Amino acid sequence: MKAPDGWEIIEERLMAEYTFDDFADAKQFVDAVSLLSEQENHHPELHFGWGYVIIELFTHSENAITQKDLDLAQKISQIPLE
Repeated sequence: MKAPDGWEIIEERLMAEYTFDDFADAKQFVDAVSLLSEQENHHPELHFGWGYVIIELFTHSENAITQKDLDLAQKISQIPLE
């Protein structure tokens, strides 16, 4: 399995890290990821703080990275970074 551009497979999780200028920009990105995740009905683990967001994708019911994870990662990668 190949991770989408900007993503890595770490400890059997599909992961990406984004950096931002401040906390507000990081939170704005988390909000956009949250809305997209609700639309897709697939929810990542989100870790964020001042200037960073880390996203982990994994399908718990399959105990693996699935096509749903890969598809959501691609869509997250298309969210404009401001």
